[in-house]
Amino acid sequence: MKRNKICFLVLLCCLFNALILSFFLIGCNPTPEDPVDIEDEYQDKEPEDPEITDPAPEEEKDPSPYTGLPVDEIFGRPYAIMIDNLPKARPQSGLKDAELVYEVPVEGGTTRFITFWLTPYDKEIGPVRSARPYFAHLAKEQDAILAHCGYSIHTEAVIREIKLKHIDERYNPLFFKRDKSRNMPHNLYTNLSRLAQGAEKFNYLQTEDVTVAPFFNFEEKEIPENIVSHISISFISHNHVEYRWNSQGKYTRYNEGKLFVDANDGEAVEVKNIIVQFADFRTFTEEGHLDVTLLGKGNGLYFSEGSVEEIVWQKDSYSEKTYFFDKNGNEIKLSKGNTWIHIVPQYGKIEWSF
Repeated sequence: MKRNKICFLVLLCCLFNALILSFFLIGCNPTPEDPVDIEDEYQDKEPEDPEITDPAPEEEKDPSPYTGLPVDEIFGRPYAIMIDNLPKARPQSGLKDAELVYEVPVEGGTTRFITFWLTPYDKEIGPVRSARPYFAHLAKEQDAILAHCGYSIHTEAVIREIKLKHIDERYNPLFFKRDKSRNMPHNLYTNLSRLAQGAEKFNYLQTEDVTVAPFFNFEEKEIPENIVSHISISFISHNHVEYRWNSQGKYTRYNEGKLFVDANDGEAVEVKNIIVQFADFRTFTEEGHLDVTLLGKGNGLYFSEGSVEEIVWQKDSYSEKTYFFDKNGNEIKLSKGNTWIHIVPQYGKIEWSF
């Protein structure tokens, strides 16, 4: 009996402790609040305007004196590089990207190029070949550094007389390289980086006496309704060049009916401005070397933006540049882009069609 009474008292104490614990637990539990509406919390706040900063102004680039197009850098003095045009030399490297190119006949009924570079270009250029007296004069007209491999008779005397800056591979092979996949002499190449090393070695980069002025004047031209779609240039009967108008507003070059491509990227050579300069030629050696009259006045043609006009060229001395005038006596203005000047014998043939 006494044992049951003790159990009852223990049970009663447990129930009392449970009631006390429940009371404290309920008191510690906070009263639930109404749910927060996130939209209501922010709907009365004005949106903050993002901080507006003006974009940094683009740095204005100077135009190339040869193309009129903006470029990152302009050399203090141009490089002139002789390039072969025999069939075994094709496809050549660098012609597509040269800013200014002259094409002039040499002995043997073929032509040769002298290319001019005033802005950086990191690809190979060539095949490099020998110079001629008239190429030396063209390089001197630009006060350029001529890269070549040898020269024909009388050329050495001309180079010395006009004090032309030049780098001859025969004595400076370090600044050139041979492509073993091609046969000599159509496998000699250089690039502007190598030539810059050579120019530095010979102290050709002193530019305090040089002012790189625009060789041409430029303007925007409208494309006419009747477009000159095809141009044919025959230096002699069996040396035939064609230009065909393309959708990019340029002329695609063909040699002997074959597309003229650049070996550096396999793309076709396209030209924005085509100038034909008629000149007197004569043969003065048994080997067929030519003398080209670059002084005086002569007739010519200018093709660009699908149009053609008759022009007159004039060069009063070897120390002055060649000027090209329209029929009214004003210096012609070219479209912005590369220019190819073809010095053609008076007996050459030029045809075009619309």
